[in-house]
Amino acid sequence: MDNELIKNNNEINNIIKKIVYQFADIAGIEDKKVCDNLIIRLSKLDINDSIDEILVSLNRLLNRKVLSAEQILSNANFILALNPERYKSVEDLIKRLEWIKSMNMEYPQMPLTENHRLVLEVFEKFNRLIGTKFDSFYTGGLIGYLLTKHELERYHGDLDLFINENQLLSLYKLVHQSEDFEFISNMNHKEENGHEFSITYKGTTMSIGLFLFSRLPNKEMVLKEYFYPNQDRNNGLVVNERHLTNDYAAMVFSNTLREYNGESYKAQSLEGIYHSKRDSRPKDKYDAQIIKNYVDMNIVYRLDTQRQANYSVNNKIAVNSVVEQLDRIINGQDINQDFRYQKNMMVDNEL
Repeated sequence: MDNELIKNNNEINNIIKKIVYQFADIAGIEDKKVCDNLIIRLSKLDINDSIDEILVSLNRLLNRKVLSAEQILSNANFILALNPERYKSVEDLIKRLEWIKSMNMEYPQMPLTENHRLVLEVFEKFNRLIGTKFDSFYTGGLIGYLLTKHELERYHGDLDLFINENQLLSLYKLVHQSEDFEFISNMNHKEENGHEFSITYKGTTMSIGLFLFSRLPNKEMVLKEYFYPNQDRNNGLVVNERHLTNDYAAMVFSNTLREYNGESYKAQSLEGIYHSKRDSRPKDKYDAQIIKNYVDMNIVYRLDTQRQANYSVNNKIAVNSVVEQLDRIINGQDINQDFRYQKNMMVDNEL
């Protein structure tokens, strides 16, 4: 390891020790083992992840009245010293904490740097698996960052993919043969909104949530939400449909081939992503601001004015649905169907 790097790491570790022991002393925390374990954990993190965890931890102590705001602010210079290029004032630290809270990132499943590495790894591997074989479109915050080549900022819990429901079984077949992914049914606990199926990246908390659609002969695109009323299968499967005109769907779902690390894929247009996020949750509004300068506002205006031509059909009884069929296969409830499907898998090379 480079001597300068070792020196820098030692300096950072010493600052972390000062921070932990200083605030532990003020808070009256006398358990040295607790402090030492925290120091080890913080020292192993990316420096910005360490700062995030320190800020969130101090905020918890503030909320519990273990520390006062004055005690924290008067010792904030230690935290600033961890990354003086990014954090130049106490106000910068306060702004970062408020952003973390607004993005609901106070209790992440993993550090932010690790999350960004993982979500990009999953996207690359899954994209390599499905390529452009399906009538499908990625959507969600990650896609906005990728299409604008913007560095990832917030936490990403999953990826989202719209797929033609007529290709669900073919997708299941492909995923079933993969060593990296597993196809999961969510129908036992799905509410009116959400994913009927998810594809998990084995050994991790990351997944790809599926949104379903179909295409009609009149070129309408129909977005679908299947569910059992009151989450009770005895009530029978129903579906809510949102019918999009051909012109409207073409503005939202782009057939332009994109590329990531040499693999092609299709995604919702930036205008479609912006339109769905701009008036939604805080993290979605934040994503919308990230991509806003890359969005054609004339198309957004057309999405606003033409959506009145779209219409919904709700609580429609789902007859012979592929959702019900695939749910039975995944849960092993239809052995004969599963056998026929496995047999077809061996002889059918088409996707």
